[in-house]
Amino acid sequence: VTEPGKTTGTVIVTYPDGSKDKVDVPVIIDNPTTPTDADKYTPEGQDVHTTPGVVPPAEKGIKNKDDMPKGTKYTWEKTPDVTKPGKTTGTVIVTYPDGSKDKVNVTVIIGTNHVTPEPQPIHTTPGVVPNPSEGIKNKDDMPEGTKYTWKEVPDISTIGEHTGVVTVTYPDGSSVDVTVKVYVDATGTSDNNSGKTTETNSEANTAKAATVNENHHAEKNTLPQTGAKSENTAGILGLAIATVGSLFGLGVDRKKRQK
Repeated sequence: VTEPGKTTGTVIVTYPDGSKDKVDVPVIIDNPTTPTDADKYTPEGQDVHTTPGVVPPAEKGIKNKDDMPKGTKYTWEKTPDVTKPGKTTGTVIVTYPDGSKDKVNVTVIIGTNHVTPEPQPIHTTPGVVPNPSEGIKNKDDMPEGTKYTWKEVPDISTIGEHTGVVTVTYPDGSSVDVTVKVYVDATGTSDNNSGKTTETNSEANTAKAATVNENHHAEKNTLPQTGAKSENTAGILGLAIATVGSLFGLGVDRKKRQK
């Protein structure tokens, strides 16, 4: 059986009583099966992004083309329709160097005006999952209808710096993932201005109270002085009246003596 073709063999049949028979049988030696490149390799499809009117290269639809043998070719079985934004499908024909082939179905995404999202840090408090759109700095520049979702929700159970992944989905269905930093602040920490305002008001109230107390104390100290001044004035007036009266009395007495 060293070469392909036909030959014969003899089978000896031995019965229970020890007797034997010989039977000639044909033996066919087939050619050995050689695996093709299509048997050895498995191409993996991936989404293909393009813009209206631009047919992308078929090889863009194969994720692991670097694993394919040298000389592999890629063609569209049918050219995908890329005339307007949206999604369509296409079939990539993978032709190996030995002539064997594979077919791979892929999704073709025809985009519009894609804007690259810019990440920015998000601040939140323990237990509160922030809105994913807050992690995109230039979301106002995105096309109308763009959506934002958490692909990887950040850990908001502990205070400190964490990370999350925001998926930005454009109106045409294409998407991009953006990693953002999420800071979980202690409750009330973010309201620093309010705290300062409260402290300032408290200090102002304390100062006001001190001013009122000082004024009240000053009034108490002033009242006796006011009374003392009044008493002194009355005494002086009384002395003056007494003096005038005495002088008047002396004048009358002198007139009586002259008479």
